[in-house]
Amino acid sequence: MTLPNLLVIGAAKCGTTSLHHYLAAHPEIAMSAEKELNYFVAEKNGGRSLTWYESQFDGTAPVRGESSPAYTAYPCYAGVPERIHSVVPEARLVYVVRDPIERVVSHYQLLQGEPELGSLEDVLEHPFHGGWMIAVSRYWSQLEQYHRFFSPGRILVVDADQLRDCRQETLARVFRFVGVDPGYDSGELDRLHNVSTPATRPNRIGSIIRTGLERAVGARGARAIAHRVPRPLKAPFRRVADQPAVTPELRERLAEEFRPEVERLRAHTGEAFAGWSV
Repeated sequence: MTLPNLLVIGAAKCGTTSLHHYLAAHPEIAMSAEKELNYFVAEKNGGRSLTWYESQFDGTAPVRGESSPAYTAYPCYAGVPERIHSVVPEARLVYVVRDPIERVVSHYQLLQGEPELGSLEDVLEHPFHGGWMIAVSRYWSQLEQYHRFFSPGRILVVDADQLRDCRQETLARVFRFVGVDPGYDSGELDRLHNVSTPATRPNRIGSIIRTGLERAVGARGARAIAHRVPRPLKAPFRRVADQPAVTPELRERLAEEFRPEVERLRAHTGEAFAGWSV
């Protein structure tokens, strides 16, 4: 069987795209051509078979991997670690994390393309989006799900700040963890991938067009049409969304939410996460 022995399990908006490309650049590692296979997420699997999953990997490579941030979105997606263990129990797992508050803000910016969303405070009160954004930043709670099936020695936690600012040293640590030459270097390791661009929302004319489409084909149909329109054609009908304002009160509320999680993560990993605000 040609199955992966390396999974980048998240977290979303923490640099997993860049890490996926850095890993793929190593001559001893073959990462899946499609980044987010989501095979172990029942809600996103689409009924794909194990044969399909195997076909995504190069059996000649010593290390074969994929990267799916949805693997650390419990309880939104439950049962993922158990499914992974049932198929690839010997896999090594890499978990990239960043300041949990900044991750929430970045997640919100990703959602800002949806015109019906309100302020960051409004979204955090939303039963679906808010719960999702908070859950993904609860890093220790996500790790606990994996510790039920994988020994701590099979999971490497990586600080996204270190991946950005001390890339060569951090990648050497990742390469060593997965069992390949830690001294490998190339120009590809100097690049950033999937760098966030400003979120946009419909301007006045764009809103009129979208409202008309929704009346004609429904909200789902309007979204499907919008996704098929090339970005340059949509540009005149959109504006850059306002940067989310994180008030001192909201920041403290989020800090209180995440502080116990971060304390447990620091104690478990021995990492300082010195650049974090929590």
